[in-house]
Order: sequence, then structure tokens, then C-alpha cells
Amino acid sequence: MTKARRQIAKKHVLITALISVLGLAVLFILFKGLSLNPSTVKSNLIGKEAKDFEVELLEGSSWLPKVENNKVKLSSLRGKPVVLNFWASWCVSCRQEALQIETYWKRYREKGFIVLGIAIQDTADAARDFAKLHGKTYPLALDDSGKTSIDYGVYGVPETFVIDHNGLIVHKEAGPVTTQLLEEISSKYLTSQSGP
Repeated sequence: MTKARRQIAKKHVLITALISVLGLAVLFILFKGLSLNPSTVKSNLIGKEAKDFEVELLEGSSWLPKVENNKVKLSSLRGKPVVLNFWASWCVSCRQEALQIETYWKRYREKGFIVLGIAIQDTADAARDFAKLHGKTYPLALDDSGKTSIDYGVYGVPETFVIDHNGLIVHKEAGPVTTQLLEEISSKYLTSQSGP
């Protein structure tokens, strides 16, 4: 084999090795990315004060301490643990969690807990129809401007934030929640702080 052919062969080996290493690196990155569960990605809002908002109330005003002009402010709920659920009537996963949240609400409402469901990218009529169809009795509101969901960094529905009695966000869940998960969070973060 001539010297020129040996140099070409060495270049081919080096190029093949380099392509193999890059290919393995790409496969590793894809594997790691696909194995992540987006519902477990920690929010940068955890441990921070929940941003105040005012939204139009659709249902459940009797469970809230203060409603003015059919609007509810988060700050009016201070002193009570709040489960803040962003949802929409067109959302399939929201149907899956509707009964779960309602079951949690019925178990914890008398203990001073508030569940507030905020419909986003929706209409008041569609949200009310969905609530009636799925038996929702907890307070429901509409974020018709989209500002509240933007402030909370909501990128899909459902998303749920748990806020303690001091107004701090202690948990965020992307995707549907279950009664069991909400009870575990309540037990871990909220039970000792709750009360009328």
C-alpha cells in the first residue's frame, strides 16, 4: 500500500470514528430527553410568592371569603391553602382529572382548603357546561385575557399549583392530578397550616 493510500485510509478511520462518537452523543441526548417526564420538571416558581391576580368568577362564590363585582383575587384567599388548577373545556386530560379534583374538594373544603379552577383559552358558556357535565362544585373562574396563565408560565392544560397559607407556591404539577396526589401534597405541605 502506498503512502498516499495509507494517509487516505487513516483519514477515513478518523472520520468514521468521529462520526461514530457524534452519533453516540446524539443518541445519548435523545435517550435522556425522551426519558424525562415533563410533569416532574421543577418550576422556578416553587418557593416564591404566588403572583396576585383577579379573574371573573363563574361558579362557587359561596366558598370564597371575598368576591367583588363577580371577580376573585388570589390575595383575598391569603391565610388558606389554595389548589390552583388551570384547565379548559376542550382538554381531554382535564376530563380525566375533573372527578379527582372534585373528590379532593369535597374531602378538604370544610378544613379551610380552597380549590380554584381557572379556565383558559375558553368561553364562559363552554366552561360552565363542562363544569355541569363533570359535576364540578368548587369555585371556577375564567382567565379571559390570558394574563394569569401567562404570569404562571402555563404552557398547557391541565396544570396545577399548590399555594400554602402564606401565599408561597409549594408544588406544581403539569398534567392531570389525582385525588391521592393532592392529598399527599396537602399532608406534606398544608395540613399543619390549614384551618378556617
